Amino acid sequence: MKFAPGFHIRRHAFIVFVATATVAGAAILPAQAQNADSAAATATAPKGLWLTTPFPEFATQAGKKVDLDVKLVNNGLPPQRVQLAVNDLPDGWKWEIVGDSHDVAAAIAQTGQTVDLKLSVTPPADAAKKDYAFTIAADTGERVLSLPVTLQIAEVKPAELTLKPDLPALRGSAKSAFEFQVKASNDGQADTVVNLLSKAPAGFQVTFKEAYGSQELTSLPLDAGKSKSLKVSVRPPEDVAAGQYPVLIAAAGDEAKATQQLVLDITGQPTLELAGPDGRVSGDATAGKERTFNFTLKNSGTAAAEGIGFSANSPQDWKVTFSPDKIAEIAPGQSEQVAVSITPSTRSIAGDYVVQVRSHGEGVSDNSNFRVTVSTSTIWGVAGLGVIAAAFVVLGFSVSRYGRR
Repeated sequence: MKFAPGFHIRRHAFIVFVATATVAGAAILPAQAQNADSAAATATAPKGLWLTTPFPEFATQAGKKVDLDVKLVNNGLPPQRVQLAVNDLPDGWKWEIVGDSHDVAAAIAQTGQTVDLKLSVTPPADAAKKDYAFTIAADTGERVLSLPVTLQIAEVKPAELTLKPDLPALRGSAKSAFEFQVKASNDGQADTVVNLLSKAPAGFQVTFKEAYGSQELTSLPLDAGKSKSLKVSVRPPEDVAAGQYPVLIAAAGDEAKATQQLVLDITGQPTLELAGPDGRVSGDATAGKERTFNFTLKNSGTAAAEGIGFSANSPQDWKVTFSPDKIAEIAPGQSEQVAVSITPSTRSIAGDYVVQVRSHGEGVSDNSNFRVTVSTSTIWGVAGLGVIAAAFVVLGFSVSRYGRR
């Protein structure tokens, strides 16, 4: 609890009893001597019934409930029943005494026992800022125990907002998830509702969520002296260049505002794009003959693509080679030409086939499905026609010689 300037809590019990025992002789005493000393100490404790509190002077704000711990102590007397009351409070003030989570008007203190009570006092919202003296009374029927206390209505300290991230800077690629854990705190004495705001570079998306929820937030209630945990998610554009990008977040209430800068350290990310000749995805080839197609490999990412190699997935007995077969590096935005030589199998029949051409570098890859339309060799076509012609000659000779049966 925070109080007005010049106000101090007196952290001493209203009634204190001190018992002192002096023991002479060795450090270790016989059991009988120890028991005798314990009994003597108990015998010297005064008997009686007391009403006490550790904080007889305390403070709160107008209109805000405050609690005070109170103890009813019975030392050496028969069980005592007391009627509880609060006297001398101004009109319009509310109070209640709670015991064991229930409102109570009376209590019984058994012999040697202490009853824990709690006094709750709520001053009106327009209560003047000054000290108010009143008493807590416990009436046994024979006498009244009276505990004087003082409550100060202190100046209300306005909301004081802070935003504190666990980690103010995160590193990752443009495709990474940047999620900052941020604690929003109200260190003042007034409740408030804050609007959650952000200022980020163009194309960056910023969202606020509860730390353990999925609901997006635009505002947040913050009670006095309380904190709440937030998750701030920042999504950069995928084509953003490598570098450090500041994002400013804010929590703004009616009378208070807190800001905090977060930093995204974005590392470049290469992106390979493999395309066929002039952007085409198909070509022609002849069975058993090599045909070369010029592919284009482009790095459309924000960092250099390194250690690039090539491979192919083709029909059985086909041959696929690359020139060059390796590329050391392609800078962002640059392209390289790759000659892809494809030789269909000599046993291939005419038709369409698919060859998957792959490019792969360090942490990046791409592939292109290239359709190859295969035709058979002209020589084999002529040979086939010759065979057919020969078959007709033999058939004609047979008919002319033997006639038709």
